Amino acid sequence: MTKPLDFPVALNAFTSFEAAGRHSNFTLAARELGVTQAAVSRQIKALEIELKTRLFERGNRAVRLTDEGRKLLDAVTAGLKTISEAVEDISRAGKAAELTITTTVAMASLWTMPYIASFRAEHPEISIKLVASDAVLDLTQERVDVAIRYGNGDWPHLDSTFLFGVRFFPVCSPSYLASFPVSSMDDLKSARLLHLDGPAASYSEWEWWFASNGVELGRLDPELSFNNYPLLVQAALSGQGVILAWGNVIDDLIASGGLVAMISGYTPANQSYYLVTNRRRAIREEARIFKKWLLAKTAHLR
Repeated sequence: MTKPLDFPVALNAFTSFEAAGRHSNFTLAARELGVTQAAVSRQIKALEIELKTRLFERGNRAVRLTDEGRKLLDAVTAGLKTISEAVEDISRAGKAAELTITTTVAMASLWTMPYIASFRAEHPEISIKLVASDAVLDLTQERVDVAIRYGNGDWPHLDSTFLFGVRFFPVCSPSYLASFPVSSMDDLKSARLLHLDGPAASYSEWEWWFASNGVELGRLDPELSFNNYPLLVQAALSGQGVILAWGNVIDDLIASGGLVAMISGYTPANQSYYLVTNRRRAIREEARIFKKWLLAKTAHLR
């Protein structure tokens, strides 16, 4: 009969082993677990002694799982996932079903809220927690079920489903267009162009848009700029100038007449919006329901 492992020691050792195996690095594992590198090394050494087998090949600057280590990592990862899901299910027992969704501040205020209101009307049994953040949240650490992200659809350890693309075109309020009629690109170059500040301050979105449409434009000196898109939209609605519309995001404002397109045509973005879930955790039923519902509601955008 195999001698059982000392469970308290083994649990710590398995946790250290899983982190080290996932990172292929004891130092990164220690940083994630909030312990010292020496502590991780001791836990794994104790596990190797207990199992009477080497789990890692240790080099000067890196570690690599042995065949036995890879086999154990698969089992430990599956086991920890099962434990995590069971704990979550137990903690939710007796509570109202809750779905946590995250997206950017712009998407939350300009696009997501009406869909959430419609979803709640159809599924009142599911409460919604909307987390608006321009920081990219860790879905596991923040216990987020679904994210709506802008990008190329490739994020480590996440499953992404295409939601819709984005197209850019200039819009303004009807009052601004009445006072500053535009019929050509040259007219538009002379308009008051409202700017969205971003990390690439050396090259504005307007410079990119004009260049994409084959129009030479000198260095712009923004008369008005804003640090988030909802403020930019509000400025355009109040007649302060022209913005680049995010087509499919603010279409409702155009359909209602609050904003009007100034010239025909649009420029497609090289990235899109995706519905994102955590690949390492089984998708919860509430998230499954929301995902199916949102994809059906937005089918006309794809």
